[in-house]
Amino acid sequence: MNPANDFRLAPGLRYGLILLALCQGFALYFLHLAVDHDVWPATDARWMFLFYSLAIGVPLFYYLGLERWDDRRNVRVLVPLLVLLGGVGWHLGWLSWAGGLPLPRDPFFSFALAVSIGVVLFILALYFRVWSINGQARFEYRQLLALSWQNALTLAQLWLFLMVFWGLLFLWSGLFKVIGIEFFDQLFEEPLFVYPVTALVGGWGLVLVRERIRLIATVQAMCEALIRALLPLAALIMVLFLAALPFTGLEKIWQTGQAALLMMWLALVVLFFFNAAVADRPDPPPYPAWLWAGVLLAMALLPLLSLLAAWALGLRIGQYGVTVDRLWAATLQLLIAGFTVSYAVLVIWKRQRAAVAIQGANKGMAWMVAAVLVLVNTPLADMRAWAAASQGKRLEAGAVSAEEFDYAYLRFELGAYGVRELRRLRDTELAGRNTLMADRIDAILKQTQRGLRIAAVNVGDLAAVADMFVVVPEGTKVPDGLLRQIAREELACLSIPKHCTVIRAQPDPDSAYWLVATQPLARYVSGPVYLNPASGPIRLGRFSSPGCLDDQPLGVRGDEPLQPVGRHRDVLTDGKCFFLISPDKDYLQGLLSAPAD
Repeated sequence: MNPANDFRLAPGLRYGLILLALCQGFALYFLHLAVDHDVWPATDARWMFLFYSLAIGVPLFYYLGLERWDDRRNVRVLVPLLVLLGGVGWHLGWLSWAGGLPLPRDPFFSFALAVSIGVVLFILALYFRVWSINGQARFEYRQLLALSWQNALTLAQLWLFLMVFWGLLFLWSGLFKVIGIEFFDQLFEEPLFVYPVTALVGGWGLVLVRERIRLIATVQAMCEALIRALLPLAALIMVLFLAALPFTGLEKIWQTGQAALLMMWLALVVLFFFNAAVADRPDPPPYPAWLWAGVLLAMALLPLLSLLAAWALGLRIGQYGVTVDRLWAATLQLLIAGFTVSYAVLVIWKRQRAAVAIQGANKGMAWMVAAVLVLVNTPLADMRAWAAASQGKRLEAGAVSAEEFDYAYLRFELGAYGVRELRRLRDTELAGRNTLMADRIDAILKQTQRGLRIAAVNVGDLAAVADMFVVVPEGTKVPDGLLRQIAREELACLSIPKHCTVIRAQPDPDSAYWLVATQPLARYVSGPVYLNPASGPIRLGRFSSPGCLDDQPLGVRGDEPLQPVGRHRDVLTDGKCFFLISPDKDYLQGLLSAPAD
C-alpha cells in the first residue's frame, strides 16, 4: 500500500464501490417488492433466502476486501463466493419450504445465519484484501491485524454515518409534518426511495471512510491505548472470580441460569484485550514486571473459565435438553476454548516469546472459526437437526411428559427437521399408547404460522369442542353457551388438544366463575374469566397467579376445587396456589350502566 495514495482511492475503485452499493440497493428493493406482492421468489423460501444471501453477502465481501477494481482476483473469488452464500441461503430457505412454512417471521430464524456468515465474510475479506495488496499469499500478522481494525472501524463509522443521515431525514419530515406538509414523510417511507438512496449514501460514505486511512489509524491507536489500560483490570476480575469460587461454591452461579453466558463474555473480553494490547508485539508491553506477571497468570487460567462455562452449559442441557440456542452456546464455547487453551499453553511454554507464537495460533484459529460457522449453516452440521433429535429422545425417554412437551418448538423453530421428527414421533408406539400426544402432533402439523391458529375440530360440534379442554374439577360439565363463547374468543385453545384448562370456581352459592387457563404451563398460568348467569356467559376479566405456597411450581390441579381466600372473593386457591381475578373496564362499565335493584 503506497502511503502517497492513503487519502485518495483510485477513480475506478471509488466509482466501483458506489456502483456496487447502488446495485445492492436496487436488488434489495426488488426483493422487497416480491415480498410485498407475494410473487416469485417470495413464494419459494429457498430462492428468496438464496437471493437475499447473495444481495447482502457479495457486496459486503467486496466492500471490505476490494483493493483494486481491475484486479483479476476479484473475478476468481466470485464463483466460490456465490456457491458459499447461495448454498447456505438455499439451505435456510429449504428448512421453511420443506417444513411447509412460509417465509419465517421469527428474526432468530435468520439472525444466526446473518451473524455467523457475516463473521465468515469478515475473515475471508480480510485475507482476500491482504492477498490483493501483496500480490501473493503471504499473510503477515501485523498486516492482518491492522486491516482487521481498519475493516471493523470502517463498518462502525459507515453505520454511524447512515444513522446520522436518516436522523436528519426524520428531522426533515417531522418539521414539515408539523406545518401540515406530509409529502416528505410519505416520500421517506417509500421503498423506492429508502433502498436506492440508502445504498447511494452508503457507497459514498464507504469511499469517504476508506480514504481517511490516517483517521482510522488514529482511532485504532486510541482504542489500543485504552485497551492496554483496561487489560490488567479485566485480568484482575477473572483471577479474583476464580479465586473466590472455592470459598463461595459453585451452586450460586448455577442458580442464576446465566453463568455460562457471563463466563463466556468474560473470556471473550480477556482474549480480545490481550490480542489488541500485546499479541502483535514481540517485545513485552509497557507494564511493570509484577503487572505483566498478573496478566500472564490470567491467560494461564483462562482454560479454567472455559471449563466452568462448559460445565454450566452442560447442566442446562442435562436439565432441559438440547435446543438451537444452547447448541450455538456450545459451539461458541468450543471456539473460545480453542483460543483459551492455545493461549494458556503458549504463555506457559514460550513465556516472554509467547506473542509471536500466539500470532500463528490466531491465524489458524481464524480459519477454524470460519469453517465451523459455515458448517453449522449447512446440512452437514445443522443445529436444528441435532435439537430435533434430542427433543424427540427426551419425550420418548419420559424426561418430559406428552402434556408439557413443546410441539410448537419443533414445528416452527426447527423447520424441516422438526417436522420430520414430529412425524416420526407420531408413528412411534408411544404415540399409539398416548392419544393426546398423537392428537397434538396432528394439530400442530396443521399450523403454518405460530400466531395463526387453525381449529383442530369443528367449532360447531360442542361435544368435540368440550373434548379439547381439560376440566377442573374433573367431571364438571361446561355449559354450551360458554363453549360457544370460548370457541369464538379463544381459538388458540382449539388448535392443540388439551392445551387449555377450564376451571369452575364457586365463591358463593349465587355465582360461578369459569376460568380459562390459556397459558397453563408450569411457569405461568393466566386467561379470561367468565360469569355464568342464567342469561348466558359474561366476560368478567382475566386471572393470573401471584404464586404458590412454599415456592411450588405453578399449575392447576384437577383434584381440588378453587375456593375463596378468606373474605377475598377475587382471590381463589386450590390449597397450593393462588389465582387473582381482575375485572376489566368493559365489565365494570356495564355495572355502572346497569339499573339499580
